Amino acid sequence: MSEPRIGTPSLLALAVVALIVELALFGGVGVVAHDALDGGVAGWVAGVPATGLVLVLWGLFMAPKARLRLAQGPRVLAALLLTVGTAYGLVQTGHQRWGWFVGLAGLVVVTAQVVLTSDESQVPIDNSQ
Repeated sequence: MSEPRIGTPSLLALAVVALIVELALFGGVGVVAHDALDGGVAGWVAGVPATGLVLVLWGLFMAPKARLRLAQGPRVLAALLLTVGTAYGLVQTGHQRWGWFVGLAGLVVVTAQVVLTSDESQVPIDNSQ
């Protein structure tokens, strides 16, 4: 498994932006589930578990230190599908600015999944000879 490569200020900035977008994404999932049931108690009953489920799955399969981290291709595809689906749902439920932010800035998250990690195993070089 590869560790995140955060070695320059620009990569650190990308990681921070990705975190902010991920938080907007997770909240967006809850809002879409809430609004899909027209709010109220039923909306909260749907929104809170939906957000929790996405958080757990992201932590298990997507996060840089996830124990069951997906390979880069499936991870990028999952991030892209979740980003686009959530953005679409936000726009359709009347949260246009939030939806556009998640959709456009979500591309940063997808880029971060590619730039900040590599699935190539890095073999240490032995220079002791």
